[in-house]
Amino acid sequence: MKRKIKFAVILAAVATGVFGMTTSYGHAQKKGEQVVLAKDKFKNLKVLGDMPADQLGKVMNIFSASLNVNCSFCHYTDDFSKDGKEEKDTARKMIAMTFSINKDSFGGETEVSCNTCHNGRMHPQSRPSLVPTEHSAGHTPRPEPPKTKPEASDVIAKFVAAVGGAKKVESAVIAATRVEPDGKTTEPEAINFKGGKYSLRTVYGKEWVTDLWDGSAAAKFGPDGSHRLHSDEAEQIRRESQLLFPSAIGSAYSTFEYRFADEIDGRKVLVLNATTADGLRERLSFDEQTGLLVRRVAVTPTVLGGFVYQVDYSDYKDFGGVKLPTVVKYAMPNMSWTRKVTSVKTNVPVADDVFAMPKS
Repeated sequence: MKRKIKFAVILAAVATGVFGMTTSYGHAQKKGEQVVLAKDKFKNLKVLGDMPADQLGKVMNIFSASLNVNCSFCHYTDDFSKDGKEEKDTARKMIAMTFSINKDSFGGETEVSCNTCHNGRMHPQSRPSLVPTEHSAGHTPRPEPPKTKPEASDVIAKFVAAVGGAKKVESAVIAATRVEPDGKTTEPEAINFKGGKYSLRTVYGKEWVTDLWDGSAAAKFGPDGSHRLHSDEAEQIRRESQLLFPSAIGSAYSTFEYRFADEIDGRKVLVLNATTADGLRERLSFDEQTGLLVRRVAVTPTVLGGFVYQVDYSDYKDFGGVKLPTVVKYAMPNMSWTRKVTSVKTNVPVADDVFAMPKS
């Protein structure tokens, strides 16, 4: 049962103002499509009914991460629409309060969210900590900026050179292991790549799920058929294809803009805003010394704050003259996992049917 619940959450949640940046990811519907409201799709919504239905899964994950609780804290898991828990009643009051604060004090902008007060705790703390710290969490000063402001083009050029230059990979077969947060549960993964097309299959016991980019569209499907993707989730599958071999970064984004210097895991990084041809913006962090990409962040707006999708890249290794990160950590509200690459074969035959869309 736990496996089935987890599998369903993965399908619903996989996607990315947290860093003071504006993102262009939409709420899920494409331009011109009619927005389906949550109250028209789900039962017994009393304060979230007027939000887009496609945001509900992300908002629930934001709740869970902000309070460090799971679904059963507020819901009866045999019927999520059923009332009767005091925590659910309290949550409704707190959501209404948050909407009111943002409307009355911030002109309708989502400046305050559940995490503003809870910050990973079940109950907000009204008293300040008396433990002396040099800098409170989240307020560590940024490192000194470079004496000369870096050109974004130079940062990208250094990265491309660091991963092996513009050497082109036509196809690849990659074996990897997905490691869950407990560090013990693992699932085998198989990645196929050919001419910009991408397929990732993850096996969960007797179940499996495939992420696919066929060169023009994305899909997620399992043995029981296709699963509807939100636009930001489809975009992330596309990005996995574009950045599988890092030297192709120029095909993923049309413009880059240097923002500031920061620090990740004790190392200084140069942070760029990267914008796709469709106007979608992500934030990329490159190690100042090695030039390697160490973090990518995308944010999807919701009515209760940004849904952050973060990917960390590390342990780059050389495979036939091309360097790839062999440890990739994925994180979003209430969900995280790590991919560990075990083998990479480049420019090998890959059958076309691996990238076939599922039959409807």
